[in-house]
Amino acid sequence: VVVATGHYSQPMLPSDIEGMGEWTRGQLHSHSYRTPEPFRGEAVVVVGCAESGKDIALDLCRVAREVHLAASSKATPATPAMSRMLANHGDVLRLHTRIRRLHADGRVEFADGSSVAADTVIYCTGYTYSFPFLDTGGAVTIEDDGYVVGPLFEHVFPPSLAPSLSFVGVARKVLIPWFFELQARWVAQVLSGRRALPAEEEMLRSVEEHLRAREAAGVPRKHTHNIAGIEPEKMYEFGERYSDLAPLEEWKKELVMSSIASMMADVETFRDRADDSESVRKGVQGWRGLAAHAQAKSMIAAVDVEGDGAGHGRVSSSSTD
Repeated sequence: VVVATGHYSQPMLPSDIEGMGEWTRGQLHSHSYRTPEPFRGEAVVVVGCAESGKDIALDLCRVAREVHLAASSKATPATPAMSRMLANHGDVLRLHTRIRRLHADGRVEFADGSSVAADTVIYCTGYTYSFPFLDTGGAVTIEDDGYVVGPLFEHVFPPSLAPSLSFVGVARKVLIPWFFELQARWVAQVLSGRRALPAEEEMLRSVEEHLRAREAAGVPRKHTHNIAGIEPEKMYEFGERYSDLAPLEEWKKELVMSSIASMMADVETFRDRADDSESVRKGVQGWRGLAAHAQAKSMIAAVDVEGDGAGHGRVSSSSTD
């Protein structure tokens, strides 16, 4: 059994906000958000300042009367991207500390004692792992409020049930779908006998060492499956160790890191920047050339098939020039 159901469908809701059950106005998770139009003219509180929180807050700034962006933890992020957002949308957008309580009269109270009247609260607070169809007799559990699945060797194989049970897609903060393809290829190679797993004891020891190393580095347990966000090179090392795919080219690695850095600096304009290095420009140019060549070959092959199948009345590849 290969569990590849993803982890972006079961919303993670805050457990430290009082009054959520008594709040009679709008509440939803970002998973249910589609367009800003239903919130036109409203005062909206967005909980969470990560990617989804910033994206939705910016989307709402176009139609909402007020947008209040609240931190989902004790720290209020003062990043360059956040500063630019506030500078560009200060007439609508406000930044707050985390929410302490939702009041029945519609007030949202923050940790610093301030409050605002709101029509809707949108929780951009991530997702929890959930496998309601899976019963392993306790061999695989979900712990730490839904943040950790384990034990999993390299986030894929539970040592006591490997290789008959594996997980593809548990890892967070990785290149998608590239990293999941690496995992899938590894699982396929193990199941087909082309690769072997370490002994159960060795896999379990590896899992424990990973957890101890993260703890020693001060990384919270909730980030157990966060790979590139903590140790970017681990993502590439995984591919080199367990996959037969060619290593990712250096210009692609550089493009990933520069894009992330640009996004952290300005979430609204990072896609429009044209200050890539020479190696990235050459890499993209070469990639576009290969893609165009592959597309042309595909079109010629399709015309050939049509010509052969019809026998007459079709344009063949030899006449396209």
